[in-house]
Amino acid sequence: MASPEQTSTTQAPEWFGSAARGIAFFPVMMSAYAVFYAAWWPFAWGYAGAGAFALVVVLAVAFVVRGVAQIRHASSFPNHPNDEDQRIGKAMGVLNSVTHPIWMLGSIVLLVFGQGRWVLPLMMFVIGAHFVPMARILGRRIDYLLGPVAMLGAIIAGVLALDPQVSWLVVFAVAGIGGAVATLCYAVYMARAYRRLCERAGVTFPLTASVPTPR
Repeated sequence: MASPEQTSTTQAPEWFGSAARGIAFFPVMMSAYAVFYAAWWPFAWGYAGAGAFALVVVLAVAFVVRGVAQIRHASSFPNHPNDEDQRIGKAMGVLNSVTHPIWMLGSIVLLVFGQGRWVLPLMMFVIGAHFVPMARILGRRIDYLLGPVAMLGAIIAGVLALDPQVSWLVVFAVAGIGGAVATLCYAVYMARAYRRLCERAGVTFPLTASVPTPR
């Protein structure tokens, strides 16, 4: 007799395993980014910043738990990549190979010339900008909204960076607002997207029936 997990797996459409693997990890990744972006708040704004950072950490932990559950769920289904999956993977590889070196090399140049206060604004602007082509590649309109949110935080931080009286910690903290908001919203969106994907495929999430109950 087949186990509940095997039954659920055989009932899933062939495309589901690959599609699920493609988005399952996003809440975990976005949570890590959000914590990094918010980590500057306590240093810039004291107790208020620490409270806001603590809230981000709590949300991040919740999304990590959700993301791990999604990853485990997706891994229980066979992976059959199709032409569209390969197209997306190739396009994203090209995009990341262009955008990430820009802020990495730019950060090195800024540090060499003693302009480290611009590092996070640059990083956030480039990462926010790369959401725009990513929206076209992945066919997700949410990227058109969240990319400019991150870029706006970077621009405001850049304006503050022009004033030498403003601490670099404040500059980083302001840049981090846009990044934290964008990544947490993205985590919410991708968690809901995984749920919708399961519903479209007629797959139960989580596979609670596959967890043995004590007798």
